[in-house]
Amino acid sequence: MIELTYFSEKEPGSPVYQVIQFNPGEPWQLVNGDEVIGTVDKQHGLWNLRSWSSVPEGLVTGIGQLIENQHFNKLPGQITQRWSEYVQQVVVISDCEYLVICIDGIDLERFKKLFSGSVSELVKDEWKVRFRVYDALMSADFEVLV
Repeated sequence: MIELTYFSEKEPGSPVYQVIQFNPGEPWQLVNGDEVIGTVDKQHGLWNLRSWSSVPEGLVTGIGQLIENQHFNKLPGQITQRWSEYVQQVVVISDCEYLVICIDGIDLERFKKLFSGSVSELVKDEWKVRFRVYDALMSADFEVLV
């Protein structure tokens, strides 16, 4: 689960919203107080809001920017780019857990040493982040906690 807090810096005193995604790929739940007032998701490059009550104009744009600016959106690309000869895909499970799937035929023990020794340089979060790393066949794995 990923939970973000959104408030408008342009309009002091405006409501504070919680933006929650329970599982990767699911729409984000928009919560005001203790009430879910809608969902937000990105389709065809555009953020969409389905709301059950009226919301301030520009809310979906602000929430979309908040989500896109989070480090968990950038980290998979950074990992894939840095270890392109080893990594096939990085999946965000939550803001504190990632699944890393390696390319077929790599030396997983060698990659474990490389990855374990330097992934912490990419992590910008203040909390513990867990990486579960698997070979291409999902038959061997290792874990790194940063």
